[in-house]
Amino acid sequence: MDHELWSHQNKNSHEFSSSTISTELSLISSSFQSTCKHGGLISRTHHYSSAFNSMRNNRMKTWKPNGRNLKNKVRQYWSCSTSLELYDNPWKIKKALTTSDLGKLNRLLFGAELLENLMLPVLDADAQRDAESGMGTPIRVWDVDTMSMHLLILKRWASFKNYVLIGKWNHDFVRRRELKKGDEIGLQWDSYRHCFNFSVLKRIDQC
Repeated sequence: MDHELWSHQNKNSHEFSSSTISTELSLISSSFQSTCKHGGLISRTHHYSSAFNSMRNNRMKTWKPNGRNLKNKVRQYWSCSTSLELYDNPWKIKKALTTSDLGKLNRLLFGAELLENLMLPVLDADAQRDAESGMGTPIRVWDVDTMSMHLLILKRWASFKNYVLIGKWNHDFVRRRELKKGDEIGLQWDSYRHCFNFSVLKRIDQC
């Protein structure tokens, strides 16, 4: 009787241990390993794991945590920079005003590369063509400092192959905002209003 009871308990204990869920941390269960060992799956899994570790180690060797990796060049596009920075300056079109920007020529001069990268792409095809041909295209400019909307003309200046903003530049900006030589102004594209925002970023007499 005791022998039968012992055999029954031992059998239950064996069944319990074989059905218990393993708490061992493993990517492949022991039962799966045992089942697939003869089929070659384990060797292939080991091969893929080794290849992955090799690729990861190679990437770690090529990456170096120095200043050049952490501070990339700021891209000249309206999208946010992906480089590690505390602040992404939205005023990507900036200029310190010169004497000619404030004179009787009544125009604000910009380099061709700057406006071709940042201003022309946001205009429609007809507006781009008119600006590049020298005919000129109107653009709306919102003064964020005074909360007022203005209209300027963007055109390519053929003699210098640069771009200028003309129209009421002197009246609406130079005189109204009392701009001086050395003042820094900025422009940014406002996709919500479909216009360019304008601001006086720095006054020369306040530096």
